[in-house]
Amino acid sequence: MDIVSSALVIASEEATVEAGQVSPYVFGAFAFVSLAVLLIVTLMIKVGD
Repeated sequence: MDIVSSALVIASEEATVEAGQVSPYVFGAFAFVSLAVLLIVTLMIKVGD
């Protein structure tokens, strides 16, 4: 349990240092949604008749 609490303390200290940056999860979600929208638009385009 001591290792887990130490890891949490280190993670919280790093989070306060990097508070000005965008979370990797937010960036990943934005990238995923962007790619999904791009895929949908690509599938909607008719490439000939």
